[in-house]
Amino acid sequence: MKNILIINRKGGVGKTLVADELAFALDAKNVPYCFYDLDGQGGTLHEPVEMDNADISIIDTPGSLQGEMGEWVKDADVVIIPMRPSVTDMPATETTIDLVKRNAPDTPIVYVVNGTNRFKATKEFMEFFKEEHKDEPIYCLPQSEAFVQSRLANQSVVTYNPRLPAALATSVLTHGVWKILKLKF
Repeated sequence: MKNILIINRKGGVGKTLVADELAFALDAKNVPYCFYDLDGQGGTLHEPVEMDNADISIIDTPGSLQGEMGEWVKDADVVIIPMRPSVTDMPATETTIDLVKRNAPDTPIVYVVNGTNRFKATKEFMEFFKEEHKDEPIYCLPQSEAFVQSRLANQSVVTYNPRLPAALATSVLTHGVWKILKLKF
C-alpha cells in the first residue's frame, strides 16, 4: 500500500484540505483507498475508512508535535507538507521538514503553499522558499473563496467549479502526487 502522509506541526496550514482533495480525486476515479484522520480536531469531509482492496492510504495528521510523527514519516511513501506563505509560520514548518528529512531521508517531499496571492509578501516568500527548496516539488493553492464554498457543498473544488484557478491548481497538485507515487489511473 502507498502511504500519503500530510504533515506540519503548524495548525491551520491546509493539511485537511489537501487530504480531502486527494480523497475526492480518488473518489472521482473509483479508486479504493484508506483514509485516516489522526487530527483530533476533525474537520475532514471524509470519514475515516479502511477498504480491504485499497492500494493507497491518505493520512491527515494533527497540527502539533506528536511522539509518533517520526514513525509516521518512516512509513510514508510520500510526505506532503502544506504551509501558508508566511515567514511567521516558517519555524514550525522548518521543524517539520527537519523531522521528515531526519527520519525518512529518501522519502519524497511535496510542499504545498496554501493561500498564495498576488501581493508582495507572498511573492517574497515564494522567492525565498523556492531558492531554499529548488530541487523539490512546490505546488501553490491560491487564496480563494472557492475552497470554502466547495467545502460547504461537501465536494471537491474541482467538481464545484472546474474552471476556477483553485480547481486547476488542485488538479495539478493531485496529478503531481500520483506521478511521484507512479500511480496510473
